[in-house]
Amino acid sequence: MELQILSKLKDEVKVGFVITIAEKVFLKIKLTDERYADGREALNKCWTWAETNGISADDLYEVIDNAECTGISEFAEDEEDLNIARLWSLLVDTVSYTAWRAYKKENTKYFPQALEGIKEESIIIFMESAVETSFISKDEIALMEQHLLANYQISDDKIVINRESFIKKITNNF
Repeated sequence: MELQILSKLKDEVKVGFVITIAEKVFLKIKLTDERYADGREALNKCWTWAETNGISADDLYEVIDNAECTGISEFAEDEEDLNIARLWSLLVDTVSYTAWRAYKKENTKYFPQALEGIKEESIIIFMESAVETSFISKDEIALMEQHLLANYQISDDKIVINRESFIKKITNNF
């Protein structure tokens, strides 16, 4: 996706796009995996922010890194299967990007150190990382981009994100 197009999209639309990619990749985690519930909760919290801004940036960030060391970042570090470790890293990146957007919207002056390197271009790096998981292809992401641009007018400030409708409009693969 080109940066000039990205810069014209509403922040919640960008976050929805990132979460939709993460949802596609997350399908590879089995329901029986003991970490599944934590991953699902992380994605749900990201959707809550994209849909209503109904969760704070701090609450989002805590999903990744918290005092009890139970954040989802631990899953990537502990995973032996490289593709599954990449999947968890991608989920961390999804929550990080969402939290970064939330902090910006809250006009936070100082971000958590782990989020300081995130910028507008991070979405491109995110898409490349998603392809590295081997659970989604460049072609699938390109198709999602086309659907995003076709369904979400760049100049329409009244866009409201609804998880089910957004996913359906962005991809028919679910």
